[in-house]
Amino acid sequence: MRTSIHPIWLLAILFISLDSCTVKPAKDVSPNFQPFFQEYGVEGCFLLYDLNNDLYQIYNSRRCEEGFLPASTFKIINALIALETGVVTGQDMVIPWDGEVRSVEEWNRDHTLASAIQYSSVPYFQEVARRIGPERMKEYVDDSDFGRMDISPETIDRFWLWGNSRITPWEQMNFIIHFYTNKLPFSQEHIDLVKKLIILKQSDKWIFSGKTGMTVQDGKNIGWLVGYYEENGHTWLYVCNVESGQENSAKFRESRRGITEKVFKSMGLMEE
Repeated sequence: MRTSIHPIWLLAILFISLDSCTVKPAKDVSPNFQPFFQEYGVEGCFLLYDLNNDLYQIYNSRRCEEGFLPASTFKIINALIALETGVVTGQDMVIPWDGEVRSVEEWNRDHTLASAIQYSSVPYFQEVARRIGPERMKEYVDDSDFGRMDISPETIDRFWLWGNSRITPWEQMNFIIHFYTNKLPFSQEHIDLVKKLIILKQSDKWIFSGKTGMTVQDGKNIGWLVGYYEENGHTWLYVCNVESGQENSAKFRESRRGITEKVFKSMGLMEE
């Protein structure tokens, strides 16, 4: 099994301090990821960081500097804050369904933390955010350097979905590196639990972890998949950001994970 990056791709070397504000490479390097985006009819950007070799690949660097609503990628830090504050006591803690029927069928039932992450249940995490409250939420978000979130009593249950909150793909990468390397202001027990809950797929050789997000911003679909891939003691962290018109919603939903898996498979990874 090949685990090295294809030689035709240019690589950027970045010597970073994981305690710094936002990690960025010294220059833009453009791998040939465009066909993966074109296949789904979306635009976007992709950041890929080879943790073992301290190497970046950056597709569409200009977009990587732009701010977007985090949508459900916020569930990673929301879960961490909930566990740290005791609002959620473990992966099996149930928050009952409020009885309001929503368009996503999987949301119309009781959920645990584990199932709420699996089905990306917005109502569960909205209730979690209300229980955390704006003061504690803002303190932990700021300490975790998670973008520029518009947190107030009025926005506490929606600031990551609609409104003025913004996070750039680079800030997402900065956060996911700190999360993976255990440098966030949360206990190791809670970090390890959330890491377990965001596993998307695994084999006996590799683990693919991440969290999707999707919202509408300025009349366009905006989507994310952020996370990391581990194989044979090697780790790659990634941020996939996509955009399309709302008429392309079906392929748009597939694009986040589809593009990311194609990137890894093009590297000879994620073999069944």
